[in-house]
This record gives sequence, C-alpha cells and structure tokens, in this order.
Amino acid sequence: MKGKTDPVVASRVLGPRPRRLPLAEREERALSPFVGRERELTTLHELLTQVEAGQGQVVGLVGEAGVGKSRLLFEFRQRLRDRRVTYLEGRCLSYGSASPYVPLMDILRNNAGITEIDGPEAMAAKVRLRLQEVDLDPEEGAPYLFQLLGVKEGAEPLARLSPEAIKIRTFAILRQMSLRGSQRQPLILAVEDLHWINQTSEACFASLVESLAGAPVLLLCTYRPGCRPPWLEKSYATQVALRRLTPPDSLAVVHAVLQRALPDPLAQGILDKAEGNPFFLEELTRTVVEHGDLRSLPAVPDTIQGVLMARIDRLPEEPKRLLQTASVLGREFSSRLLSMLWDTPYVLEAYLEELKRLEFLYERTEATEPIYVFKHVLTQEVAYDSLLTSRRQTLHAAAGRALESLYAERLEEVYDRLAYHYARTTESAKAIEYLTRFAEKAARGYAHAETVTALQEALVHAGARRAAASPTAVQDHLILDLVLRLAHSLYFLGRFQETLDLLLQHQERLERLQDAVLAGPYYFWLSHTYSYVGDRERAVQSAQRAVAEATCCGDDTTIGQAHYVLAREGYSLGQYLYGLEHSQQAVSLLERTAEQWWLGQSYWVMGVNHYFMGEFTQALAAMTQTHAIGEALGDPRLQSYATWATGWIEVTGGEWQAGLEACQLGEAYLLNGQIDKARDLVFQGLVITQDVKFQHGIGLAQRALGRIVQASGSLTEAESLLREAFQLFVSIQARFEVGRTHLDLATLAHAMGDREAATTHLTEAHALFRALQVPKYVARTEQCATEFGVSLPPASVQ
Repeated sequence: MKGKTDPVVASRVLGPRPRRLPLAEREERALSPFVGRERELTTLHELLTQVEAGQGQVVGLVGEAGVGKSRLLFEFRQRLRDRRVTYLEGRCLSYGSASPYVPLMDILRNNAGITEIDGPEAMAAKVRLRLQEVDLDPEEGAPYLFQLLGVKEGAEPLARLSPEAIKIRTFAILRQMSLRGSQRQPLILAVEDLHWINQTSEACFASLVESLAGAPVLLLCTYRPGCRPPWLEKSYATQVALRRLTPPDSLAVVHAVLQRALPDPLAQGILDKAEGNPFFLEELTRTVVEHGDLRSLPAVPDTIQGVLMARIDRLPEEPKRLLQTASVLGREFSSRLLSMLWDTPYVLEAYLEELKRLEFLYERTEATEPIYVFKHVLTQEVAYDSLLTSRRQTLHAAAGRALESLYAERLEEVYDRLAYHYARTTESAKAIEYLTRFAEKAARGYAHAETVTALQEALVHAGARRAAASPTAVQDHLILDLVLRLAHSLYFLGRFQETLDLLLQHQERLERLQDAVLAGPYYFWLSHTYSYVGDRERAVQSAQRAVAEATCCGDDTTIGQAHYVLAREGYSLGQYLYGLEHSQQAVSLLERTAEQWWLGQSYWVMGVNHYFMGEFTQALAAMTQTHAIGEALGDPRLQSYATWATGWIEVTGGEWQAGLEACQLGEAYLLNGQIDKARDLVFQGLVITQDVKFQHGIGLAQRALGRIVQASGSLTEAESLLREAFQLFVSIQARFEVGRTHLDLATLAHAMGDREAATTHLTEAHALFRALQVPKYVARTEQCATEFGVSLPPASVQ
C-alpha cells in the first residue's frame, strides 16, 4: 500500500513584498518552460477578478498524473506577487483518505505559522493569535482547533460535548476563519490531490462552498479523472480539464530539459512515447540523456512509472537506497526524521545533494529545518513500490520508532502517522495500539468513516496475531473490544446490516469467553441493531440478555442502554405501558452515569410512549428534558429529535390537526379526490408496517384505508377496516387513537343511518378526550353530536 506522511507546508502571500515560496528555488533552476496552459491560466485570473469583486468561486483542475496540475498552480501563484491576496495550500495524501482533516490541518498549520518543531505551547499561542486576527474569540474557538491539532491542554472544555457537536463546531470555526479572513483581503485556498480526500475533509469543504457565493474566496482543487467533487454543480463552480500538450509544446519541453536540439527521429520518438504528458516528457528525456547516445531512442518502458523505475535502477546503490528509504516517509520529509532511519548519517547530506542534482528531490528553503520533497508524487510512489516487502516493513517500523522518539511528549499529534507506519509492519501489537488510539481520536471528532477504516485494519492485525498462535482469552478480549468500538461507529453511519453481520460473526467468540463485562455491551449493540433492521423479537431477547449480563457486573450504563432499546421496542410493538416502564428504568439508571447522550435518547422514547398513550403533558415534559440535554451537549441530533417531537405532540391537539392529516400523503390524495391513488399508497404503508410489526402504524394504515373505502361508497368494508383498527388500538392501549377511531365509527354509523351506534361512539370519544385533556377533540366531538342530531349524556357535557 502506498503512503505519504508529513503534510505539505502551505504558504501565504501576505502582500506585494517579494517573497520566496516553497518551490521557488527548485523552479527557478529546474522547471521546463511553461507552455500550452495560457488559456487555463487566463481562466484562473479571470475568476480571481470575480473573487476580488466579492463573488466566490470554486475551480476544479482535473487531469491525469504528470499532466501539470501542480505546475499550473505554481505559475498562477507566481503571478500573484503584485496582488493583495492570501494564498494557502493544503494537500491530500494517499494514506490520508483514512485520516480526517488532513488537508484542513495543512491549511490551519500554515495559516497560523505552525512548524514541525513547535511544541504544544507554541502551537496554542499561534492558534489563539490567528483567531484574534480574524476577530474570533480564542476562548471559544481555540479548544476545537487544539483538539484538531492534538494539543490536549486547552481542549478540556470539549469533554462535556458530544462528538457530533464538536465536529459541527469545528467545521463552523474553520469556515468562519476563512470567510472573515477573506474580508481583510481575498483568500485563495489551493487543495491538491483531491482524489485522496477523506470524507470528513470533503464534508468540511462542502460546508465552506455553501457560503462562498458572496465571499471573496477562491477554492482551487486539483484531482485526477474519476474524482468528481460534490460541489461542482454549483453555479459558481468551474471545472478546467488539463489536456496533453501539443507536439510543438512537447518539443519545447524536451529541448529545455536537454538544453540543446535533438535529431528529429530521436525527438519524435520521445514525443510519440510520452504522448504530451509533461512529466513523462521530462523523465523520458532525462533517460535518453543518461543513456548517453543521442543518435537514437534507447529501449525504454512504455509508461511513466516504468521510465521512473529505470532511472532509479541506474542510481548508484547508496543514493538509490536512500531514495527508497525516504519514500517510506511520504512525499515530504525532514532530514532529521530521515537521519533516524539511515545507518550512516555522516554521508546523508552528500547523498541528498546528489538526489537533488539528479532532480529526484528538491529542498524547501523556507522551512525552519531542512525539508525535502519528491519532485513528483509519482517518483515517490515508484520508489516505494520498488522496495521488497520485508525491507518496506523494516523501514515502516523504524519510522514508527523515530516518530515515537521525536514526539514522545505529544504522541497524539502523530497518531495518524504512527498508525499508518506500524500498520504496515509485522509488529501487530503496535499497529493495533496506534490504530485504536487514532480511531478514538477520530471518533471524538465524529469522523466515524475514518474511525471504521482504522478499526477494520486493527481487526486484521488482531486476526493475524491469533493465527500466529493458539487462541487465547487475551486475544479474544482484544478482538471483541475492537468489534464493539466498530459497532458504535457503524451505528452513526447507519450501516446496520454490516453491524449485525459483524456482531454475529463474533458471537461464538463471546460465548466462549463467558465474560459479562463484554457480554453486556455486546448484547446491547446486538439488540440495538436488531431493532433498526426491524427484527423485534430478537431485539427484545438481546436487550434482555444485555440486562442480565450487565447486572452481573454492575454495569449501570449498559443496563440503562438496554432498557432504552426495550422502551423503543415497546412503542414499536404498541405496548406503551411496557415501553414507558423501560424508559423510566433507563432514565433512572443513566442519570447516575456519564452517558448523557443516551439519557437524552431515553427521555425522548419516554415522551413517545406517553404520546401514544394520549398523555400529552407528560410527553411534552419528557421532550423538554431531551432538548435540555441536547443543548448542554451541543448535540444537534438530540435537539432536533426533541424539537420535531414537541411540535408533533402540540400539533396533535391543536388547531392545525386537519392540515397535519392532509399532509399525510395517502390522505392528501383522498382529500384531493384521487381515491385509487390514495388506496394504493396507504395499502403500501400497511404492508410495510406489518412487515416490521409496527402495531401503531398498522392501526393508522387500517383506519386510513377505512376512510378511503368509505369515501368510495363501500360502507360495509369501511366498517370492517375501522373496527380492525379500533380493536388494535384498544389492544395496545393507544387511548388517543381509540378516541379518534370512535369519531370515525360515529361518522360511519351516521352515514349508515345507525343513530344508536353514532351516539355510543360519540359518547365514548367524548369521555376519552375529556380524560386525556384534549380540548380541541372534546369540541370536535360535541360539534359532531350537534351535526348528527344526537345528545351526549349529561355527565359528559362540559
């Protein structure tokens, strides 16, 4: 697996003052002529003019590897020296697709001027200063950025917040820094190699793009064909395709590399093989020069990777070995880190100079310590692929130990790199340790996609450990711990079937251990997952097993979570008293723990069960508790649950009930006179609710079908359906729905001329609505009695 580690340090153009940029020295003495891209360069400048006028723009530069995307960015940047703009760079890495925030941390580090040698105190000071510069409160915003950078001190206020709240607020702060900074002077964000972007970073950039239309920000992205950023559909987004160079432009590149004219047959041979790819042209020409015979084209590979490999193979043994060693560290690396992997440090500088001379590497001159960069990512990839597996594993292990030494006091900053390196070694214990630590850090930031990737890789290593020896309880504990962590993150990604398959795969392992500490959480997640896939019976059985196991070891958190599942199953099965009892137990237990998020969920399900029992006052009180917990955690999920449920409860007994019912799609068609379409839709709903055994939904669908059939004139069939719904609501003690169905049956009895039945149903409905304290429905019942010309018993009259 290919990998690049250290992030590329970005640069800022602060103003018109001349300044050397990271690529300046290399480009001034080594770059071939910039040809064939004037149209694309003009497009970028035209779009920048719009940005300077306050109209944000997004640009995607797409092209195959080596076609010149980075070169176009460099030339664009070079022409900004006389313009007052801020230019920030970030780069996605091939291994970074599993690491959240990689290009964003690139941009943040260099926006704040953070270097590799800065300790936590220096990093914190620079972050605070940058927030102050854009008029953001450091006390409020810095903790989120500290956590992003792996700085523990100062991030403590986030401990009380939910991961989702942290992610949302982190996105907001990064977005505000960009937008506010752009008000000082136009901002250009250049993000390279977007085809390797991680999901979290992509989501963050997407949130920024939504705010760009009226901001002086230009987001520039480079990527290879096959990648299509989600924001390209915006009206202010432009994709620029970089095509291969024309033959005349290709020949100019060849002559510039050689610094002389070539015989026509040889030049044509190079052009034919490289097919207009600028990097291929350069490398192929260097191969010809190194071959020494300029009379004819030597036998060379047909691909740019093959040409690079041939050039690397012709290096003297020690420079070649150094290039291969450096490739393990990624596209960019410090001489300090490389020296810790090299067995003869005293000759390191000489070999690096040779590799620079041959243009495999270049040195960044603005860094606080010597930083070397592979000339092209393809060069690094080919050098890495040339390593034997055993040598590659040895070097990754050495890189891991070097990082542990360099960052001994602040390992969290490099959990991603440590996980990357050790995961590519035979040192499974270290791989699992750092993959798990990295996963914990990612989950704290609600980066569950990246968390899942890390944990799945850790499971592979855990399985490898087990295969190497007889199964042990320690190894089984390790695997099950990873499985439970993975189930947690898969839940937040909505990958329920995958979670179920994972848990069942390891059930035998769990039973073999007979460990209640693991069994409780295991059966909780199993019950929770069964609940989401609609297997009510197994959900209840697994939740009950979770309670039993967790009780054995006094695990109140798991017991409370299992009661939450049982409470949710209660309302799904129409057993509201059962659901209410379990929700009360869940609340009682979880109030004594630190699991506030699950406590909020338990209050929510308590409110739902109260609602279905027609106990609206109690339901609203429970939703108030849910919202308060969501607000304290800063959690949008809990707050949204509480908000819509509160509105649902209030609307049920309010003046907008008719409008709410009209919004139910099946009944909306009925109200619009489209009876056949209404019947089809409601029947589909009935089938679905029956499949998942959602008793309340079955009753609602049966009642809706009864109304539709009545409207079509089939009164006998309507009576049958309404009575089925009525009996179901009675059986599940849904008293409010019992009252509403009494009203429907009264209306049907009136239509059938059965005055006695109409009176009986209205009397029962009236009594229920008074008991439930739903004045709107009390009034509706009395209105129906007047319309039908029947009298309600005196005891029922207000």
